Amino acid sequence: MRRFNWFALIMLLVVGYFLTILTSQQVHLSHVSESQYLADKRLEAARQENDKLKKQYEELQDVANIERLAREDLGLAKQGELPYQTAR
Repeated sequence: MRRFNWFALIMLLVVGYFLTILTSQQVHLSHVSESQYLADKRLEAARQENDKLKKQYEELQDVANIERLAREDLGLAKQGELPYQTAR
């Protein structure tokens, strides 16, 4: 009669345990990698927005540019000037 092999059962359980841990770690690393990718995309978008706002800020420091914006966007004029709008 064949005797039950406890060693093989214990080794099978140990290997199964380590495979379960390895799989859970891979799933966790996959989630971390995805989170890192999304964070990098948000960071790049924020950097582009920051550069755009810095450029707008620098443009608003120039008096001539402020006058141009006031004339074009708001229809303002200097004293003694007559504002006009072109037909669109």
